Amino acid sequence: TITTPTSLPYAGELSIADTHPDNVCAVSIVRAGDSLLESVREICPGMRVGKMWIQRNEDSSSKEAIHSCTKLPRGIERMDVLLCDPMLATGGSAMSALRTLVEEYNVDPGRIVFANVICCPEGLEALAKAYPDVRIVTCYVD
Repeated sequence: TITTPTSLPYAGELSIADTHPDNVCAVSIVRAGDSLLESVREICPGMRVGKMWIQRNEDSSSKEAIHSCTKLPRGIERMDVLLCDPMLATGGSAMSALRTLVEEYNVDPGRIVFANVICCPEGLEALAKAYPDVRIVTCYVD
């Protein structure tokens, strides 16, 4: 039980990051995702971290995502994953990251939370259709 800033008691539970830090990993889509990852690490400094380098192909008219590098902790297939990228536009980068996590690293989509700050309805729809079990947390849909 804690006392809130309004002086009221609140009986809550510790998060999995507090009780089982080895079962959680925050993965950033480099570079923009690092801004969210920094905030996550302030809250949970012991959380394991992974990185994915994904960028748009600016030479292509379709601007498809190019995934060039991944560094994830061992055992990620048994972890809850917080995927960090502040913006979801078309969904290309997020879809590439999710495809890698699910198909190459065997992460259960139901154990993934995609955290972002702002997203477009088109990207949200595409992501939800392709990965309906992934939970999406955003601050604003524009």
